[in-house]
Amino acid sequence: MNTEIIDEAIEKYVHERMTAGRKRATERFLSYAYLKQGKEGVNEFLQKVRGLSNYYIDFLRVMSNPFKGPELAWLASMVTIAVYAVILMGFEEDRTVGIFLFAGTLVNGWSLIRTIARKWCDIGVMIAIYLEIAQLAEHELEQMN
Repeated sequence: MNTEIIDEAIEKYVHERMTAGRKRATERFLSYAYLKQGKEGVNEFLQKVRGLSNYYIDFLRVMSNPFKGPELAWLASMVTIAVYAVILMGFEEDRTVGIFLFAGTLVNGWSLIRTIARKWCDIGVMIAIYLEIAQLAEHELEQMN
């Protein structure tokens, strides 16, 4: 079975879930599965959907740490610039430059906090949606057997 079809079904579910709600997304997902695979191929399709959804859940849980991505480099550069700004503020002739650098570091710090919060929220929502897909596939497999 082609995994592109499974990815497409999962992507359609996620999009429909975010726009129209759970009930509508479930109906469209199941109708897509039965239309695309037919009655005899739905069992294998749902097993692969469940497996791929669990894989995505595991992947997102690993990626939920925001300091595993570019945020760590961003934080390291901000800390370096902040330390340099504090050193500059110690010298009378470079105090203004140090103040501006430190203020910029604070602004970037706030932006980093917002980015991390948004990332945690998005990843949490995606984990919940993939969990719904896995549960939906499991429920349908139980009903078929």
